[in-house]
Amino acid sequence: MRGVSDRGLNIAVDGAKQNGNTFHHNADLIIDPDLIKAVDVEVGSRSVVNGSGALGGSVAFKTVDAKDLLDDGEIIGAKIKTGYASNNSEFSQGLMLFTAPVDGLDFIAAINHKGYDYGKSGNKRKIGGDGNDLSYLLKLGYSFLDAHRISISREHNEFKGMYPMRAEFGSWYTGDYPVDNRKYERDTTTLKYEYKPSDLLNLDVTVYNTEHKKDDPVLKILGVKTNGINAKAKSIVETGALTQTLRYGAEFYQSKNFNKPDNHYPEKVNNYSVYAEDALNFSSLTITPCIRYTHHELKSYDGRAGNVRSYTYKFNEFTPALALDYEIIKGLHAFASYARVFRGPDVIESMYAGRAKNFEANKDLKATTGNSYETGLKYHGDINEASSYSLSAKYFMTKYKNLIVDNNAANGALKRINAGGADISGVELLARLNLDALSLAASYTHQNVKYKDRVLTSCRPGTVGPCYSTSNVIGYRDQGDKYTFNAEYAFSSIDTLIGYNLIYFASKNTVSAGDDKNVKIPSYAVSDIYATYAPSSGKFKGLEINAGIYNLFNKAYASHSQRIADYTGNQNTIDWEPGRNFKVNVSYKF
Repeated sequence: MRGVSDRGLNIAVDGAKQNGNTFHHNADLIIDPDLIKAVDVEVGSRSVVNGSGALGGSVAFKTVDAKDLLDDGEIIGAKIKTGYASNNSEFSQGLMLFTAPVDGLDFIAAINHKGYDYGKSGNKRKIGGDGNDLSYLLKLGYSFLDAHRISISREHNEFKGMYPMRAEFGSWYTGDYPVDNRKYERDTTTLKYEYKPSDLLNLDVTVYNTEHKKDDPVLKILGVKTNGINAKAKSIVETGALTQTLRYGAEFYQSKNFNKPDNHYPEKVNNYSVYAEDALNFSSLTITPCIRYTHHELKSYDGRAGNVRSYTYKFNEFTPALALDYEIIKGLHAFASYARVFRGPDVIESMYAGRAKNFEANKDLKATTGNSYETGLKYHGDINEASSYSLSAKYFMTKYKNLIVDNNAANGALKRINAGGADISGVELLARLNLDALSLAASYTHQNVKYKDRVLTSCRPGTVGPCYSTSNVIGYRDQGDKYTFNAEYAFSSIDTLIGYNLIYFASKNTVSAGDDKNVKIPSYAVSDIYATYAPSSGKFKGLEINAGIYNLFNKAYASHSQRIADYTGNQNTIDWEPGRNFKVNVSYKF
């Protein structure tokens, strides 16, 4: 997101922070999209309310509730679902049961299973894994005394099967590096209390526990546990021509890594923060000042094997922000924002909790900070009751300092270092047109990453230098310009929607974060077509059929965000994306 990887974003599921990394060859986010109700995406760092440590933005997933699925007057219901995907011969099955047996009480139980084989790229290279995914959600809620609600949920996600050890390297599918049984899991438990008596107070308190775990025949059991509590509130106050929307709260989380059975040196992060944001609306002008205070500490180690002592890194930071929005004429807004960003060091990836035996504390280590700027224009106009159009244009720039490398080996000891910074700037353009049943949208994104004050390190065997230490917060290299186009048409008389989606990345000459090698990233375009049939009435009400052909023209391509700088030819290191894939899902709610 704007040049920042998932390690520098704030990702939450039902308010539970997803934190920590088990192994640097797999990602952090494990989630089943069938269980998601909504996704709140905050691109950039304009606000302080989206959690401590967000460098490039935040993504908040919300899982489904029973009350979302029950129609008025219904007490109990169910939803069954099955699906097929051709690229990896995937069959899926799902069942949801939801009920509101008495006034105020609701419960949902959902389970999904997917079984699949290896997939293939457009040039018939093997990708993915051969396995089974299992997920379930249990959520119980109770609303009482008009304004109160309490809920508890348990969510489990599991990917299990034959996977390569380094899943993002194509070479690990060859005979030299055979696949093996591996399992990736995430368990999240939340307890939530909501109090919403009026616009003057909207309170939400969430207590949570999340565990990420990888079970591997070579690396054994790796994981990260995160416990936390966040309390957030919103108050709307109107005084004459002034409307204030005040958002404020406090957050605490603790992350611990583990490596079983040899959990010699686990690390622990404690993070405390408080924040306030006040959106002051004076007719056509909105001014939003914000402030967050964060205390971040990492409990790590210092010393050689046999004489390893504990060492604690501590950081305190105020991060202010200010946003302006002015309506020039009806529907046309100019906006600008500034935000200070801050992120302390996380627990090291879990693999090192059992393997590392020598540590060197860095008494000069600095937290990652930066200054984020954004400005632009947006316009929304209505044609008639069913038709409208909107346009937006943004320019953004963020200047990051003191990017952290967690696992730098210095003299045989594990040492965190600061490895320079990066300036990331870009442009985002979006146009959308709704004409009754027709919807059209197009976008353009350009970004430019400039690495600054990089730190030299030793090169891998066979690599021509110079080579630099790299932080996993910023992407491996810059990406080409991105163009998207989407068209949808709804046939209301037959309850059917059809659509077409295009994503095009332009070619680009770019330098990787870890060296000075100039790489030409090739362009690619991917087209998808899809359709949905969902009767709104009649005897088939509750039925929904979704079908589509993805990567319609069977394009062989590698994502511009892949790890290795090989994009063409037959190199085994290319992380190929899926080729043509026909998907169909059928569900019935009753």
